[in-house]
Amino acid sequence: MAASAPAPPRTTDFPAEGRCSYYVEKKKRFCRMVVAAGRRFCGEHAGAAEEENARKRILCPLDPKHTVYEDQLTKHLKKCNSREKPKPDFFIQDINAGLNDETEIPEQLV
Repeated sequence: MAASAPAPPRTTDFPAEGRCSYYVEKKKRFCRMVVAAGRRFCGEHAGAAEEENARKRILCPLDPKHTVYEDQLTKHLKKCNSREKPKPDFFIQDINAGLNDETEIPEQLV
């Protein structure tokens, strides 16, 4: 008698414990992001939940790869990692870019 190998777990039956219940059709599996206590969906898929329809999620204007709640947009824009960071005082744009016109040769080298 040949012992058969155990069948691999099917990912379409139900989501893992503490994971998002959103089924990603393209990947043919459930989302694997962690959910908050007492929730069924992660932050990305919270719009799919019936109990959270009151709050609307929109794309981040700085980086459309993620979404934020519309009522928390101003707070998010202050701390979003995709925002334009201030340049240090010692930064000079194109300092090592070379000469603008190669025929121009500086008279005095520093």
